[in-house]
Amino acid sequence: MPIYPEFNGRAVVVTGASHGIGAVTARAFAEQKARVALIDIDEAGAKKIESEIAAAGGTAITVRTDVTDEQSVAAAVASVASAFGGMDVLINSAGGYGRLATVEDISAEEWDRTVALNLRSVFLVCRAAIPHLKQSKAGRIINVASISGRTISSTTSPAYSASKAGVIQFTRFLAFQLGQFNITSNAIAPITTLTARVVALRSEAEIEKIASQVPLKRLATPEDHAQAMLFIASDAASYINGVALDVNGGRIMM
Repeated sequence: MPIYPEFNGRAVVVTGASHGIGAVTARAFAEQKARVALIDIDEAGAKKIESEIAAAGGTAITVRTDVTDEQSVAAAVASVASAFGGMDVLINSAGGYGRLATVEDISAEEWDRTVALNLRSVFLVCRAAIPHLKQSKAGRIINVASISGRTISSTTSPAYSASKAGVIQFTRFLAFQLGQFNITSNAIAPITTLTARVVALRSEAEIEKIASQVPLKRLATPEDHAQAMLFIASDAASYINGVALDVNGGRIMM
């Protein structure tokens, strides 16, 4: 694993940190000696990751947060900034959808819930964090989008796909508006990743079919995405801004 000495002591916030890509990313930054704030509505799950980080000699705190709620987000960001004395890296990993759907069978309520979880949350967390990131010498925003926001698939949710496309465009606005403050804003667009949620939503045959369409002939692991985010947040990537990085094994090439 690459070593990034610059992360030593930096304050990193990860939403959706109790499981999947968020949990693995939080561990990866902690291994680089960053101080990590685990933001998640699943407090017990985040506490488990916190304990694992602490047992490995790292530093982490858990802040229970509903990332779709404005007041909850504001309180969480203020709490993290107070505990760590600021904020250097923000990773918006919270997201997902409840089921595979079509436009015809998705209700307005399900649409709104999915868009709130995947897009509204990114807006709320970024808006609250920006004043603190402006005080950093190396502010970074990384938003986790999806291959579903880059191309069309029949095996996803239309609300999820639309909201992840929105995350990518919102990331570009952040990059355009915050670059003057030495804050870079980028997104990663993962392919279907072998997380517990994906295994629960998809059959083994579906997973094998997706993997067969990838030039590398395997699905991504959460570690693949964590490593990409470590690089984007590093000093080596200080001139990368407004990019949607496709971490998909070559499944789509844009």
